[in-house]
Amino acid sequence: MLLEFSVTNFRSIKEKQTLSLLKTKKNELENNFTAIPLSTGKNLDVLNSAVIYGANASGKSNLIKALGA
Repeated sequence: MLLEFSVTNFRSIKEKQTLSLLKTKKNELENNFTAIPLSTGKNLDVLNSAVIYGANASGKSNLIKALGA
């Protein structure tokens, strides 16, 4: 399971870029994440999906290519 992915110095991506699938907002809708129970008794809230968007030539495709590198 992918929770967080960071890439630096890959093709057009020079500075560190991070794609995180961890929930950050406390008021997130219930059906937008899955609570995974941890051994500590707490839950790890993981987003069900993510969207990568941006202007043309902003590095979206290179981020996806970095996942496979």
